[in-house]
Amino acid sequence: MGRLEGKVAVITGAGTGIARAATGIFIREGAKVMVAEIDEAAGAATAAETGAVFHRTDVTDDASAASCAAAAMAEFGRIDILFNCAGGSVPEDTKIHEVDLEVWDRTIPLDLKGPMLMCRHVVPHMIAGGGGAVVNISSVAALRGFVPSHVYSAAKGGLISFTRSLAGSYSDEGVRANVICPGLILTERILARLPPNRERPNEGQFAVFNQYPFSIGPPEDIANIGLFLASDESRMVNGAVIPAEGGVSHY
Repeated sequence: MGRLEGKVAVITGAGTGIARAATGIFIREGAKVMVAEIDEAAGAATAAETGAVFHRTDVTDDASAASCAAAAMAEFGRIDILFNCAGGSVPEDTKIHEVDLEVWDRTIPLDLKGPMLMCRHVVPHMIAGGGGAVVNISSVAALRGFVPSHVYSAAKGGLISFTRSLAGSYSDEGVRANVICPGLILTERILARLPPNRERPNEGQFAVFNQYPFSIGPPEDIANIGLFLASDESRMVNGAVIPAEGGVSHY
């Protein structure tokens, strides 16, 4: 029997990266998965390859988030897991006195409002079903500040506080909430921005990770942590902030 046998998961941003890896892993472990993705081609491709169900979702839009939750309930009859992966940074993110406000207006809705809206519409279904697990993806940038990405650091830091509030608010109703803070994950988006030495960047914004042997990894490394947090194996873990960054924020 798989570690998620009989469970239903909604995974946001599952057209690429960590969320795409998690979709395949969750399904192999027995879950039924709804891929919530704004990119129709990417979302449909993930669903076709893994056996998931695709629902086009803009996590920054309240009506779209509500539609996703309703579609998952109509398809599966319950929701046990919400894996909030949709998000990301942009190269234009810089010092706050220099950054274009458009970067703020794009990043905060995607990285902070999006997880909030998905929780807003999914958590009530979890409660009605007897409980569930919310797993949010933050970043090492939330733990140490990531110079000069001021906006992304703010958004991901807010997501940590939001997750802790979720954990405290809904534990009596059987809903756990935890957050993962990855280091440099070699997703398609990051690979496109790395210098030529992609395995160990030694220049530019990502150079700090070169100093830590375990700070860089594939999407599957984070998806596997998500699997643990989504499963009943982690039933005593609630409100946790889990660094997966090779020690970048510690030493």
